Order: sequence, then C-alpha cells, then structure tokens
Amino acid sequence: MWHKRILLPLALILPLAVSAQRLKQTYQYNEVTGYVVDKVSGAPLSQALVIVYDDMMIIPLAATETDAEGVFSVQVPKVERYKVISDKATFFQQEVVVAKDKLDKKVRMKLERKPGYVFDITIFDKAFEHNTINTLRDCKVEIYNNTTQEQVLTIDKLGKSTFNFSFAEGNHYTMLVRKPGYLNRRVEVYVNVNGCILCVDGMGVQEPDVVPLMSHGNEVGYFLGAIDLDSLAIGKRFQLKNIYYDFNKWDIRPEAAKNLNKLAEFLKDNPGLKFELGSHTDSRGSDSYNLTLSEKRAKSAVDYMVSHCGVASESIASKGYGETQLMNKCDDGIACSEYEHQLNRRTEVKITGWNDKDPLWDRSLKEIIEDRDLYKKVIEQERRQKARNKSLTSRK
Repeated sequence: MWHKRILLPLALILPLAVSAQRLKQTYQYNEVTGYVVDKVSGAPLSQALVIVYDDMMIIPLAATETDAEGVFSVQVPKVERYKVISDKATFFQQEVVVAKDKLDKKVRMKLERKPGYVFDITIFDKAFEHNTINTLRDCKVEIYNNTTQEQVLTIDKLGKSTFNFSFAEGNHYTMLVRKPGYLNRRVEVYVNVNGCILCVDGMGVQEPDVVPLMSHGNEVGYFLGAIDLDSLAIGKRFQLKNIYYDFNKWDIRPEAAKNLNKLAEFLKDNPGLKFELGSHTDSRGSDSYNLTLSEKRAKSAVDYMVSHCGVASESIASKGYGETQLMNKCDDGIACSEYEHQLNRRTEVKITGWNDKDPLWDRSLKEIIEDRDLYKKVIEQERRQKARNKSLTSRK
C-alpha cells in the first residue's frame, strides 16, 4: 500500500505541521480532531503517531502525536477529503477517510494490537508482600529489545508505582528496575522466541494474576505482574538453590554452573555492592573436615564467577561455615532425615557493604547490555585461542 512508505520518524514528519502554519496567510484551515484507543480494551493510546493527508492528491498535510488521553488535534489546509493514518509500535496501522463536511465529529481510531502481550506492572517493596500501601514510586525503569538491539522504554523517575508495556511477538526483552536504597532488579521476557510462547524469568506471572482477556487465538493478551525490590541492609542473606557438589569434592558441576551464571548476572546488576558467598554443610563428619570442605566449595564458586562470568573479584568474598550455622536441630548425635540434613547443606549470599551511588546509575540499560555482550565475545575469543594453543602444543 502507498501509505506504508511514509512511516518516517516523527522528528522528520513534524516539520510538515510547521510548514502548514506558515501557509496560513494563503490557505484557509480546518481542524482535525479525534482520539486513538486500543481496539480490544478501549484504553487510550498515548504517543500514537497521527498523519493527515490530502486523500485526493496523496500529499501529507500535517502530523502530530496523541496526548496522555489518546486525543489529537491538528490544523490542516482545507481540501475536499482527508485520509487520517494512525500508527503506534506493537499495533497495526489504521487509516480513516473523512470528508471536509464531516469534520464536526471526532475521528475515531481503533488500533488492533499485533501478536504479543501487554503487561500492567506494579512495583512493590518485597518486605511487605504486595501490600498496596507499600508500593514503590520514583523508580528508574528501562526496557531493552535484545532482538532489535533497541532501548524501547526509558523512564528516569516513574512518578507512580505502576507502568505498562506491550511485548511484541518474536522478541526477547530485558527489563531493569532501579531505585536508590534497593537492589536492582532484572527481568527477562521472551515472546514466541525459540519455542517459548511466553516466558518471564524474574517476575512470576501466574494465576490468579493473569487477566482473562485474550483474543486472536490467544496471540494477544493482558497480564498483571509484580516486580519486587529488596531493600539494602548489611547482613541480608539470599539462599541459592541447587548449588550441589559431589561427595567430598568442591568442583563446580554443570547444573551448579547454570545457577552460578544467574548469580553472576545478579551481582553485575548491582556493582556498587559487596557480597559474601558462604557455603554450609550438615553436621555429619568432623567439625574441622566440614569447615575445610565448605571453605573450598565457597572459594570454588567465587573463582568460577570471577574467571568465567566477569564478576569483579573485589565485589565478592568466599567463606566456609562448615556446620557452625545449622538451620534446624540436626546437630551431632541427633537422628534426622536426609531432607532435614539437606536443608543445612546450602549456599548463601550475604550483603556486606555498598557504595553511596550505583556506578552504573548514569549508564543506560542498552549501554550495560552492549558492554556485557562485548565482554562475552572477548572471553569467548580468548577461550578459543587457548584451545587452539593447547591443540598445537599437543601435536608437537
């Protein structure tokens, strides 16, 4: 269609409106007003692009954006018939033809959403378990589209505790929420990527939080989600799951490496903090044996994250506690089940300090991700070079 060729950035189209203003002395003007809403929910769509054309000459006359209520108004030279086109990311474009004698009525534009999902998200202080009185305001919210390599949302200071965003089909998004005095929170969203129809890692979206408003064969949907932020406190602990080791060993097993990779990302998301990784054992075995074993396991985990994941060595220390901090009654000489013993064989991360300001606060999410991708490429090149050197050495 001809109108698909004119979808230029708004910064290039708005001068049309300026030029039109300058021609007022020559032409008489009409005012085109209307509103743009979501076709399914009826919710107003802000910052939707609206372009008005002379439908007979196929000439663009003016362009504008909708306001917070989805309303637009623009002055255009008088012609016999207008074509009004509205467009917004993650929606299908819509066009309406309006005769000059029908301009007394508002132009109604109802945009149909492209396959994907809309999230209405509320930010909470985790300590208060979704108590609406303790929602968090003034957070920094960013969303990066890894598929298109674009930052698609930037809110430096969210004046309320809620925001919404449309995640389009076929894309992988990263969301980062930051607030001084709290741990930074990263969320990954996959929409029909690599067989994942809708996967959210880091923000549980499950019943009864799903709003039952689905359409187009469940390709379009609306969800409620909650992002919890943990406040900073010296000594606050986070227990890691599935960091297991073979009996009497401290080597990092493949399944443990996956969890340490996730922990490493968390640590790099909070570079202004200092952590301690502590390893604990159950009470079976001598005190000295368990203490030595736990120290080796903790050090092995930290060494892995520093050497393989790019975690700064000064940001995390290792410590073995052996059986000195049991979580239950299962001390020496007390009969316990294997499950009870397993509760004591754990790995914990503890906050030990932080800087006054997050060193990454002034860097965008796009810059943070690009830096990490570059680091991964460098590490992978070094790994391959070492493998080649080892192979050449073995042939000699």
